[in-house]
Amino acid sequence: MPPSASSGTASSERPAPARAGLLKETEPIPRYSLGAATLGEQMGVRARIGVRRPRPWSAALVAGAVLGTLLAPLSSPAGAAGEPIVAGEIRTDATFEHIGLLWWVSGDKDHDSSMSIEYRVQGQPAWRPGALAMRAYPEIRVQDDPLGLDYWAASAMWLQPGTTYELRATITDPDGGGSTRTVTASTRTMPTPATGGRTLHVSPGNGGGDGSPGDPFRGLQAAADIARPGDTFLVSAGTYAPFDLLASGAPGAPVSFLGPDEGTAIIDGQGVDSGVVTLGRYDQTLSHVILEGFTIRNGRWGVDAQHTRDIAILGNRITDVDDGIVNRRDSANERNQTVCDNAITGREPWPGSGIPSSEGIDLRGDGNVVCHNAVTNFSDCISVDPYTGPSYGNDVFGNDVAFCVDDGIEIDHNRANVRAWRNRVTNSRMGVSVQPIEGGPAYVLRNELVNIDYEPLKMHNFTTGLVIAHNSGVKLGFGYGDSGSMWRNTILRNNLFLGDRYAFEFTTVPDEGFRDLDYNAWGTSEDPGLPWFKWDNVRYDRIADLPPGVEDNGVAIDHRDLVDASLPADYGDGVPVGSKDLRLRPGAPAADAGTGLANLNDPFGVVGAPDMGAFESGAALPVYGPRGDLPDPGPDPDPDPVGDEVRVVTAHFEVSGQLAAGDIDFARDRVGLRSVTGTGSFTDRGRSVTVSFDMNRYGSGPLWYGRIDVGVSGRTWVLPVWVALVRPMGNTTAVSLSLFVDTSTSPARWGLAAWQVSDRG
Repeated sequence: MPPSASSGTASSERPAPARAGLLKETEPIPRYSLGAATLGEQMGVRARIGVRRPRPWSAALVAGAVLGTLLAPLSSPAGAAGEPIVAGEIRTDATFEHIGLLWWVSGDKDHDSSMSIEYRVQGQPAWRPGALAMRAYPEIRVQDDPLGLDYWAASAMWLQPGTTYELRATITDPDGGGSTRTVTASTRTMPTPATGGRTLHVSPGNGGGDGSPGDPFRGLQAAADIARPGDTFLVSAGTYAPFDLLASGAPGAPVSFLGPDEGTAIIDGQGVDSGVVTLGRYDQTLSHVILEGFTIRNGRWGVDAQHTRDIAILGNRITDVDDGIVNRRDSANERNQTVCDNAITGREPWPGSGIPSSEGIDLRGDGNVVCHNAVTNFSDCISVDPYTGPSYGNDVFGNDVAFCVDDGIEIDHNRANVRAWRNRVTNSRMGVSVQPIEGGPAYVLRNELVNIDYEPLKMHNFTTGLVIAHNSGVKLGFGYGDSGSMWRNTILRNNLFLGDRYAFEFTTVPDEGFRDLDYNAWGTSEDPGLPWFKWDNVRYDRIADLPPGVEDNGVAIDHRDLVDASLPADYGDGVPVGSKDLRLRPGAPAADAGTGLANLNDPFGVVGAPDMGAFESGAALPVYGPRGDLPDPGPDPDPDPVGDEVRVVTAHFEVSGQLAAGDIDFARDRVGLRSVTGTGSFTDRGRSVTVSFDMNRYGSGPLWYGRIDVGVSGRTWVLPVWVALVRPMGNTTAVSLSLFVDTSTSPARWGLAAWQVSDRG
């Protein structure tokens, strides 16, 4: 905190608090009812009733929410005269679920234009609103230099893969020059092996073989050396040496290397000071390759992907590496890379010191999708930060990252239509890094940020162009802040942040552009007699004391308004991954207190006004980390009655002594615990619930993986689990297992609410 700050309402500077664990509540969470939506709320507009004071651009935002419009800031550059906007070329960037649109413009020196986008499946009659748009203009400074870019951009979100859409963009300018243009673009589909190419076989060895079942290629390098478009290599279990692949596939005919189940094909680098798997070379572009289902270990880089595009790295276990999956080069050819469902463990001790250079996933270029990975023990766990060229249209979602010495997720230097949503970041110096975004929009949505050391979002280096909505964060120190860095052209809506000092501490005054904070929930466990907020380096006691236009509709919350927002006394003590529950309790002030956001809220079960924070009551819980094959449990012979409820059932298991719920028989190695298996049962509402779990330690780090099978009345739910422990498990171990039962659907749905393994020794 700066040593000096001016005062708004009378407030005294707070002393540094004594660190103490925050409040902990563990009561079950019943679902609460949501009122019927008004037509305006269904369209993404929330009526502003009883607002305490007007805001200079709130009307533009509320009106614009219907069509995904954001008006440019009302302030104009000094001396700027009204000048019509000139619409130029349009570019689109598509991933599996989203299409980003960027419209280059010129003129409009007073920045009073606006843009909206709408979308529809090609040939369908109805248009739907896209997400909020953002303007980038040449003179705004980013990282101390004028941006030099002039465009409007926005995304159409939550689309169907492999589908062609029409996007209708409309620019208006009171000075003239407005335009409407319709373009078509298609979403991508997940890469899959070729159907008409050769199917070849590989077994361990050092050369030879013809790829037939009776005479497989011996070694991965022997297979890679003869690869051609459309080849699918089926790799048997065993241990393999590192290999390089220089052969590209083709559209619809990738080169695919597929490992057997459970990662039993192991590519062991044996300490190599290069890639365990190397895709491409410095002087070529490699494309259309699939690498799936391997254990990759013991080298400098797990996968060294050089100048790659249209590749997929799926469902691998990568451990004991300096860097996990990396684009070491940046030639502007990198794009459309899919990295999903991998488990990647590095060598970086946590919390560490300084800022090391290790990266869990580190990609360049446009249109990359990084989804549902579990990444732990790197400096930056996930990054889509380009080296030199621009980046557009990247997606980062569903990831479970933990024990990150620097950034959990890094989307730095992306220009437009980068989207980071529904990720969980635990025990990380920074949560999501946006330092800087070069114009935007960057959409940062519904992320869960737990035990962050410094800032839940790192808004440094004159970042500009952020849409930050529905995130939940709990940390020590300030709940949210800027650490003295410049940020602007930023919207915060429907977020929830908790700390134990300032609820937010924003110390810089914007040099230009706008900052728009409203409909957010803020809380602190600090002494109630001290100020909660610092805005433009001025202290304010409570939300009602903030200046007009800052959190007119914000709410104050308490740690007890969440199911479990407790933290240890010190950041470095860490929390087990998945052990916190940041859902709202019934009746919490942040429930139904948000505002509608066109397109952004479409898939999240919002009825009426949304809840603040990452979780919507009654909606399906997010899945973080690798997705398993979840079999259909079939019909329920003894269903729960359908009701408006989500129950949580908690079972506590110990190695010895009286068990709280069921008899659990552990089979474990008492010398350096490597696995934990358990079976047992308990009774829920008169029915027997059987539970079995199988957890395995991943390498020598803190990450454990496995599955839980939950059986109820002849049906079985298979729940994949990832958990990271602060300390290695000892020989005296306790397991707490919380399951949720969602009876709002028929049949009822069982799932994993929390899994915690703790060292009791």
